[in-house]
Amino acid sequence: MHSFFLTFDTEDFISENSVSGLHDILELLKKHELSGLFFITGTMAEKLSSFPSTVDLLSEHQIGYHSSSHSIHPTLFEFTDVESYEEAYQTSIIRETANINPFTGKIEGSGGIHALQVLFPKKRIVSFRAPGYCWTPPHLEAMKTLGITYDFSTNISIDPVSFRGITFYPFTILSANWQGGIREHSFLQRVTLKREISVLTIHPSTMVNQSDWDLIYYRKYNNFKLNPANLSQPPARSPADIVSKYHRFDLLLRHLATLQKLHLLKVTPELKTANKSLNPTSIVVEKCYKSSIKWAEGFEYKPSFLYDHFIRFFEINSLNGATNGSNLNKS
Repeated sequence: MHSFFLTFDTEDFISENSVSGLHDILELLKKHELSGLFFITGTMAEKLSSFPSTVDLLSEHQIGYHSSSHSIHPTLFEFTDVESYEEAYQTSIIRETANINPFTGKIEGSGGIHALQVLFPKKRIVSFRAPGYCWTPPHLEAMKTLGITYDFSTNISIDPVSFRGITFYPFTILSANWQGGIREHSFLQRVTLKREISVLTIHPSTMVNQSDWDLIYYRKYNNFKLNPANLSQPPARSPADIVSKYHRFDLLLRHLATLQKLHLLKVTPELKTANKSLNPTSIVVEKCYKSSIKWAEGFEYKPSFLYDHFIRFFEINSLNGATNGSNLNKS
């Protein structure tokens, strides 16, 4: 049976309507008796703590981690872009267990994945997706130390593969702003019934807002390195537009529910360790690196050391392939 993962990047802690939009999605999933995988940031987890009814609905689904602060500078690709792999790893541990001030980017007490664990005490937070799919090797190894064993960030394989104790799930087939048009439905069905596992990514905030919440962090504040002075609200969609968006999403869920009842598809099954092991090559390294830094390029950021970190992680120093030792024990 084919598997289809409905994943949701839950990250908009700024918009006043972001939680209501998320709540509506959860109600529709409940209506169709479907499960989802919600990747939630530390900052969003802190906001959700004030919405117990939404948290109760989320508790019926799989919960993954989406970093401590998403687009707040220094971003993941900035604070790991240092020469020392060990330093990048240690910084990742510190920042991913901390509350991050959205104006200064500085640490202010405990938060991050800890905030998610407090919000869902009965859940094991074992899956991760990097913001903008921009993952870096020392950061991912830090995530593994914090309990992550499944990753949804990389563009490695169309099948789940295992490497260094982490199962890498396939890259999303569609992302960001779900339009729900005929072409998207046709594409989804065609791809889904060909692949063992397909992943769809939806941002709940785009169901209710005209633009992304984090565009304010893209603007040229000191060459993208300075956070904004205030958290500007993205413009909301019109009521009619919101109704239309949810109607099209409802149609998608109805279609998926039908395929599941016919035993042609399993929607968001439990995560499993991959049986297939990854044998890295120089092509894999290039593909992963180029895919990862696309988000960084959107900030007009040019990494200095990240490529070296990818080489080290995959151990492509010769034609001998990869081994299973820990990077952090290397000199």
